[in-house]
Amino acid sequence: MTQIKAAFFDIDGTLLPFHAKALRESTVQALAALRENGVKTFIATGRPPVHLPYLHALDGIPFDGYVTMNGQYCYLADGTPLYSRYIDRAALRTLLPYIKKEHISVGFVGKDFCLFNHINDLSRQFALDLQQGEGDVAARIESDAIYQLSAFLPEENEPEFLRSCPGCIAVRWSPDFCDILPAGGGKPNGLAHTLAHLGLTREQSIAFGDGGNDVTMLEYAGIGVAMGNACDAAKAAADYVTDDITADGLAKALAHFGLI
Repeated sequence: MTQIKAAFFDIDGTLLPFHAKALRESTVQALAALRENGVKTFIATGRPPVHLPYLHALDGIPFDGYVTMNGQYCYLADGTPLYSRYIDRAALRTLLPYIKKEHISVGFVGKDFCLFNHINDLSRQFALDLQQGEGDVAARIESDAIYQLSAFLPEENEPEFLRSCPGCIAVRWSPDFCDILPAGGGKPNGLAHTLAHLGLTREQSIAFGDGGNDVTMLEYAGIGVAMGNACDAAKAAADYVTDDITADGLAKALAHFGLI
């Protein structure tokens, strides 16, 4: 097996149990041991950069870089950008009348902001937790790059939403909302550009995930590891399924592959 040189970790449900305020001690120790063994560590999340300062569970945990917004915006720990891809403005203009008519709450996500067209019962706690508010999204899409949308709607309504946002796809890691990306987007793009910057191949990478938005990442990495609490699609895409996040699954998998 090619020696693993880079490890990519989803956050919610992988590094951090849902609704938990801190990483498990076994996870903290495993990440430290991995870095001590010369493996570079990266976040690979659906969250945008603007969310990360509010995620205090990661405070003090060093990473070499970040694949954010499901691979749409990637950068090194020092802020050096590696890759970015935003949603076509024409698609966003087409979408606005539809979400207004259907009263759908959507977060328009840029590099350093998340602006809602309106906040409703589905999105209120999410917006409150991250101190995000409502605003003139029509003006914002003309002035700033929108890399991702957070659309608060049930999974069965995704096809209709996408018909009004041409050239986009939906990925989901929460029952409350889906992330809308440009077609062809996803975490593998972020991994590919990060690995290229490091002079590494995909075979030299390992990735950990649990959600629907992790499926293509687990397929892309040299080793894809699904958590025991992962959705069925993530487990099917993985090379290895470890224990639940709350049963020290991340540390156990790294030990299984001899990385710690």
